[in-house]
Amino acid sequence: MSKLIAGLLITIFTGIGSIFAGNFSVGNASSSVEFGQGLYQIAACDDWVRVNISTGATGQFGAPEGLSALTGVVISSLNTRACAGTEFTISAVDQENNPLPIYRTDGFSGMCSDIACAGPTEIKLQIDNAGNLTSSIPASLYLIDQNPMTADFTITFVNPAILAYSVGRLNIQTASL
Repeated sequence: MSKLIAGLLITIFTGIGSIFAGNFSVGNASSSVEFGQGLYQIAACDDWVRVNISTGATGQFGAPEGLSALTGVVISSLNTRACAGTEFTISAVDQENNPLPIYRTDGFSGMCSDIACAGPTEIKLQIDNAGNLTSSIPASLYLIDQNPMTADFTITFVNPAILAYSVGRLNIQTASL
């Protein structure tokens, strides 16, 4: 009897787990939008890509003591050969889904929360046909560092604009070049 109950519980929890961890698509097969849990899936070119924030030391770049600026983003597990001919757009939004300036282009330094600024709200990165990652952003505003062992790309902003805790979510979108 205890084996029957244990078997039923396993079956029930497995079914519930697959419901909670499932993905669903909206749209037709050629242009569907997929929603999932916990991982960023880019169906256009690579199976699993993660995007994370990169922060500076507390009190650096005009951030108040004890808080860190958003100094860049890290794209992990990116297969540039599979994604050749793809453009990535990365943006940051706050808790209310309002776009946030990611870096400053006005020549000033300091956080936009202290001094109002209208910096760019997205980063556009292109992967050419040879698998090289580039950007249309002027090279004086960012640095790209690649770790070939892990396929991680770190994009560091020269003049960060916002505090890291202001970011509610990072969005990543892809398009063909």
